[in-house]
Amino acid sequence: MSSSYNTLPWQELRPTLSVTEIPSHSQDFFALQPRAEKAIRHFIKNSHRTLLVLKADDQAEYAPLLEQLIQSEKPVPELCGVQYVIEQGDSFSFPRISAEPVQSYNDNFAAQKSVATALYFDQFQLFGSVKIHATSHDIQLNPGLVHQVNGGLLIVTAGALLAQFDLWQRLKHILTTGVFNWYSAHPFKTLPCDIPSYPLQLKVIVLGNRTELATLEELEEELYHLADYAEIESYCRVASAEQQQQWMGYVQAIVQQHQLPMLELSGFNKLYQLLVRDSENRELINISPLMLKNILTETALLTQSTSLSAVDFERYFLHKAEQFGFLREQTYDSILQEQIYVATEGEMVGQINGLSVIEYPGTPLVFGEPSRISCIVQYGDGEVVDVERKTELAGNIHSKGILIAEACLANILELPSQLPFSASLVFEQSYGEIDGDSASLAGFCVLVSALSDLPLPQSIAITGAIDQFGLVHSVGGVNEKIEGFFTICQRRGLTGKQGVIIPSSVVNQLSLSEAVISAVKNQVFFIYPVEAVDQACEILLQRDLVEQEDKNYTAETLPLARLINQRINQYADRQSHREGFWDLLFSRKSH
Repeated sequence: MSSSYNTLPWQELRPTLSVTEIPSHSQDFFALQPRAEKAIRHFIKNSHRTLLVLKADDQAEYAPLLEQLIQSEKPVPELCGVQYVIEQGDSFSFPRISAEPVQSYNDNFAAQKSVATALYFDQFQLFGSVKIHATSHDIQLNPGLVHQVNGGLLIVTAGALLAQFDLWQRLKHILTTGVFNWYSAHPFKTLPCDIPSYPLQLKVIVLGNRTELATLEELEEELYHLADYAEIESYCRVASAEQQQQWMGYVQAIVQQHQLPMLELSGFNKLYQLLVRDSENRELINISPLMLKNILTETALLTQSTSLSAVDFERYFLHKAEQFGFLREQTYDSILQEQIYVATEGEMVGQINGLSVIEYPGTPLVFGEPSRISCIVQYGDGEVVDVERKTELAGNIHSKGILIAEACLANILELPSQLPFSASLVFEQSYGEIDGDSASLAGFCVLVSALSDLPLPQSIAITGAIDQFGLVHSVGGVNEKIEGFFTICQRRGLTGKQGVIIPSSVVNQLSLSEAVISAVKNQVFFIYPVEAVDQACEILLQRDLVEQEDKNYTAETLPLARLINQRINQYADRQSHREGFWDLLFSRKSH
């Protein structure tokens, strides 16, 4: 295959920060969370709102950061609460408990904190307890978290509330009434004596991921009538130099917090490239403090350097690839030993290499794998059979993609509504369920090859989703898909003709390995971005898909549409001759 078609230069295969200097100041986490910070500060100041639902993924990491932000607004707890005075009973009288106005922070139910966090809790930690001595029957009242942060703010997790949903009902009552009431912990026992209620002003932030918050909303239909909502964003935008400087300052803050080696400028660039692989977006990268801490810590342990460079982060990347790579290597060995047949050289009619992303449940492993897609065309009633759909090995999105490929082909080539061909599309040697529409471009091309009887190069793999008008759209996992096919080609020996076709819209997702970049740089592997199906057909079959008005064609350069229509007409002629023969043979004289 010639490399004269539009291919991506190696410089575009990975992103690079536009900043040229490391910032001198570190950045606070919430400097990268302007929306969340504004919502939290507004919630603290708004005396009419008592509940904030905050979407957050790394809850254990975010809670201390939240506490720091809230303490900057409310550094000292207000003097509020009560002093419970207990007159113990004896054999002739019941105990008596009274509540007096709080006089100091040392009173037993005076507020002690302006903010507290409870990631896991039970009813006693949250609402306090009434203890009765086994022998003397003396009563002891113990404050819970709601009492300790009276007038302040309590951070809890949605997961803990869902596990003990009755606690949510009691917490909601405090938030809506502003009063704390004592209840017996046992459903069939009463309190040993009356314990006075008292005013308790509380604000609560509920942290949860989307799944937990969705479940909480199902159980509490009025949740967002009671609560404000905000999100701690897992990703931050790094499109501009200013945003990149902020992100670099934030990374420096994590480095300083955990006493890790500082990053060189090349180290920042490589870390950014690794994070783009996770986000699949050069302008949006993960800022999870837990993820960054793990990457930085492991890189420092692997290198034992006084500063972290691009080489150090590349070592971390290769180390993780090896650590997680057993199942991936087993899959690639099966292909290289031809237990799974994937050709990377030569040409074949109705066969093409699609690109898939493989995920194994129970492991963090995600990798790309080429898979052979084949199509056989026979004379028939026009049905295109997706074998994966027929055998229920394909999900709904995959089935939708193949149906779109069929409709797109009929629309672009202006084929008759009833084709005289039947076709079968198969993912060869696929034994598990597949889903996604990223094979729809491959399905289109393999259908065109089978209908036109022209061979497809096996040295080029393809991924992309298409619409009914032939436009090629974005797919996920493009880095892993490219690297998966490249690995098979590299281990068999690069021929200089191998490459992949990808949608132009995913170029912004690319952050490829050093091995792929080196091969593209040396022009022994190629990446072809396409925007429409006609471009993909031109690269693969070296012909126009439909006839161009300003071109003169020969028998060797006829457009694919004309070739397919010629085959249809030839079949129609043969059918008419065949039907005429049988009509003549079985005809009878009319009386």
